[in-house]
Amino acid sequence: MVVTGYGVKGPKTNNIEELLYNLENGVNCLEIVSNLSPKGEESLVGRINEALHEFETDKRFKRFPRVTLMGMAAGKEAIDQAKLINLQDKKVGVFFGTSLGSVGEKIYQESIINVHHSNYREIPVTFSHYVNYHSITSAIAHYLGAKGITKTITTGCTSSLEAIQDAIVYLKCGMIDVAIVGGTDSLIDKMATYGFAKTKSIALNQSLQEGAVPFSENSKGFAISEASGVVILEREEHALQRSIPILGEIENVVSNNDGVYLYSLDETGDQMVSALKEVLRNRKPDYINSQAVGIQVNDKIEKRCSEELFNHAVPYTSIKSMMGNPYGATGILQVITSLLSINHGFIPPTIRTNKKGFEEMNIVTTTLFQEIKEVAVTTHGHGGNNACAYIKRYQ
Repeated sequence: MVVTGYGVKGPKTNNIEELLYNLENGVNCLEIVSNLSPKGEESLVGRINEALHEFETDKRFKRFPRVTLMGMAAGKEAIDQAKLINLQDKKVGVFFGTSLGSVGEKIYQESIINVHHSNYREIPVTFSHYVNYHSITSAIAHYLGAKGITKTITTGCTSSLEAIQDAIVYLKCGMIDVAIVGGTDSLIDKMATYGFAKTKSIALNQSLQEGAVPFSENSKGFAISEASGVVILEREEHALQRSIPILGEIENVVSNNDGVYLYSLDETGDQMVSALKEVLRNRKPDYINSQAVGIQVNDKIEKRCSEELFNHAVPYTSIKSMMGNPYGATGILQVITSLLSINHGFIPPTIRTNKKGFEEMNIVTTTLFQEIKEVAVTTHGHGGNNACAYIKRYQ
């Protein structure tokens, strides 16, 4: 399964070119805000401050959720790079992952209040689509001109990586020739901050140097972020027939679930170790593009993987030190990052960490420019899913 295009929208990241610059230069795309938390505490967020200009003048998109517009923008960039024209003439599947859908939209939240107050007249006709996650994917598919198989995957922060897993199945069995695979999530508001503050998962009253830092004992949690990413997947023979440049290969995606009680979490990391071990098949990649977010339980599971599977010999890094955690879009961003590092020869850094508590690990803290042939990706989702991918240079 080969990649022929990719696109992205994220904090301080309007396109692939800007993502590459940020990764190579270790740019911190986070900011501090104090208007979202329960008691005015400062929190860290990764926000797309630049408007989605391409949709502002088109009345058709005026009432579209932000999360949908982000997916449309990333998808357009990916399709343009892959030089896909007339999708109606091809067997195309669209697979998108999202964790929170449109729940952050003002229309969604105000409609819930109006329902509770029996204000039927105030409910907009769009409300049923805002509560339906699949409306996001179908709107993106329509915008991109695809009318074939269309699927929405929602498994927490593993959603977009598991969207790739599903797409590979459809490609392998021949039901489709091209897969447009992405992830999109946008929820930076009080609802997200209040919810994750309750579970002590986000960094509150921490500086940009201390908070939301992967592989740091000082970090008290992650930074809420928003982003969208898309890759174009094809079978090798189909891409060669189109004479299109191949950007890399996604060899496999393995996923499982921790299988624990709803309101608890697995601190052992057994299932993450199992998923990573299965996708590795006794190989040592050039580095691990890690799911580490600055939550101690999660990051220590990565430490266990590093020790048991590699004896801390393989480099680890986490782009979430730069971009925060964009929920269900995180896996696709890690895949795109891995492909960029393969094509441009570098390992992106885990910025801001002092490695306290993780000194044994081989953590990359400044950009390493070197040949990269293979990368393993790890993700973990709210709800207990683990998903790992193996990315390779195309030869």
